[in-house]
Amino acid sequence: MSPAEPPTVRRTPSAAFGVRAALVGIVSGAAGVVVARSVFGPGTAITGAAIGLAAGIPASLWFSSARRERRRALRLPSGRRLRRRTHAVGWLGPVSGSVVTVVAWSAVAHSSGSGWVQSVGALLGAVLATGLIAPLFPAMRAEVTCTASPSDVVAGQPASITLLASGPIRVRPLEPPGPAERAGGPSRGRRAVTLDVVPARRGVIDSVAVELASSAPFGLVWWAKEVVVSLPRPLHVAPRTGPADDADLATEDRSGEAPRRVPSLTGETRGVRPYRAGDLRRAIHWPATAHTGTLMVTESEQPAEEPLVVEVDLPSEPDAAERAAERAMAAVTRHLVRGVPVLLITLEPGGRTLRPVLDRIELGRRLARAVPAGTVPP
Repeated sequence: MSPAEPPTVRRTPSAAFGVRAALVGIVSGAAGVVVARSVFGPGTAITGAAIGLAAGIPASLWFSSARRERRRALRLPSGRRLRRRTHAVGWLGPVSGSVVTVVAWSAVAHSSGSGWVQSVGALLGAVLATGLIAPLFPAMRAEVTCTASPSDVVAGQPASITLLASGPIRVRPLEPPGPAERAGGPSRGRRAVTLDVVPARRGVIDSVAVELASSAPFGLVWWAKEVVVSLPRPLHVAPRTGPADDADLATEDRSGEAPRRVPSLTGETRGVRPYRAGDLRRAIHWPATAHTGTLMVTESEQPAEEPLVVEVDLPSEPDAAERAAERAMAAVTRHLVRGVPVLLITLEPGGRTLRPVLDRIELGRRLARAVPAGTVPP
């Protein structure tokens, strides 16, 4: 369940790129003329056009490269593209409000002509520009590493992972999803943050995709980037326990001996022995107990019980495979609770696997690694 590698895309210039660059240049130049004439007077129109072009051409190149980056971005298992480039989140409202505020204040300053109004307007513009652009730099430098993660979890239940962040940033898990958390702590240095991720399906997770965001120092605009963080150990996501319906089961004893023996009250009595934790009360031998003064139990010859062989064959359709794994989880768990030894046959990435399962944890790991038929070579 790790992100897939992106396909190789050949970078070639196109006519559409030239048209976009020309349109962006025209629009930015016209905007520079309008702003310069309204703020500084008609004599600064050429200067405004030059500044607009100087800002528009790099912006066009940046957006074009960002588009190419999106095409080459990693795809998560859900099909979502990973946006590694630092980008603004929810920027339309703050940017529009800041532009309207600066234009309105510029009109007031132009009509009044007072020096203090122009000074306050310049200070306001500087504060707004800082609030809009400054978060870009801590977001670009943000880094996280995973220091602790569990080994097992059930699909649909949260799993807590601990990350070490490089600064006071917001961390939001993307896949598996989960609630966002703030990396608090000292103003400088690394700090720990705990995320609760909720895998929706079974599988083995080697890495998680998270969004790192910052809005420092004024909280006007969030700048964010998406990264993939490797886990220190694989996270096995066991399927949910489905309905306990009947499954097609076969019993056999391949090795001549059962993998383990279960408590049994059948067979001939072999003798008595001291009581051990887990012995049944009905097995207590009262005459021997009265004679020795300590609890004694009857020990019987236990016949070897043949293991129950369960073969899990998952269909290729993801939802159907999930339901089949849930039914297998319920069926095998029912036999494990009764103490019946189970040999589980699954198709894993390494090939067909036949091994005994002793508890629910091992059963969940086997079903997490199981893949549909036809996905691996025989």
